[in-house]
Amino acid sequence: YVKKEQMPLLLDYIAKLSLALAVVYIFYALFLRRLTFYNWNRWYLLGYTAFSFIMPLIDIMPELQRKELDKINLLTWIPSVRVARMVDEKPFFQSIGLWDWVLILLFMGALFLLIKLVIKFYSFKKMKKSARLISGEQTKIYQLDADITPFSYGNAIFINKEKHTDEELQEIIMHEFVHIKEKHTFDIIWSELLCIINWMNPFVWLLRKAIKQNLEFIADDKVLQNGYDKSEYQYLLLKVMGNHRFSFTNHFN
Repeated sequence: YVKKEQMPLLLDYIAKLSLALAVVYIFYALFLRRLTFYNWNRWYLLGYTAFSFIMPLIDIMPELQRKELDKINLLTWIPSVRVARMVDEKPFFQSIGLWDWVLILLFMGALFLLIKLVIKFYSFKKMKKSARLISGEQTKIYQLDADITPFSYGNAIFINKEKHTDEELQEIIMHEFVHIKEKHTFDIIWSELLCIINWMNPFVWLLRKAIKQNLEFIADDKVLQNGYDKSEYQYLLLKVMGNHRFSFTNHFN
């Protein structure tokens, strides 16, 4: 019979990681998304996406053997395959197998997304240099003379105050201050790294959207708890809808 090439350990790990992250999102979408426990949802999304990197390393075979589950037909049917090694050396490209090409594709995709994120971050730093600091306390507020959606990153808020009334600015700053106080930038960066590492998994992109959306729920909830009118706040959200220049920032959304 023809021996099949065994899947490399790295690809096996990535496949299990993809499955674990898919389960995390499906559970969130089915059972948690509609609940208003936004902070609990935040820690669920952070904690279980991080735990997904550990799950593939857990060996359950000893437990299966203890309960004699390793002898079921499905497991015994799966063949144990090994790579047949040739003594004669082959040209480089002829020696690359199918799994090697899959790894190269995954690496190139991750590298492309990483470079794209670095370029965006460089663009953000360049834009920050052109911004004017209008408040330099613990939370810094920058004025940008551009048609932008208000956003925050780290401990800084970026707005164009000429586009908003004093009441609107107060609500916007309150919203973005929640992002800063609760360090939501970490969640955003984590979601971007998840997409870089596991970019081929559609559930990871859904997780990134869920993480960002839940952070907005947290900020909105805090603003409304401070006594702002819900209807006026909804109109403000509709007013400032627009394109988001930087995926790694918290936009007023």
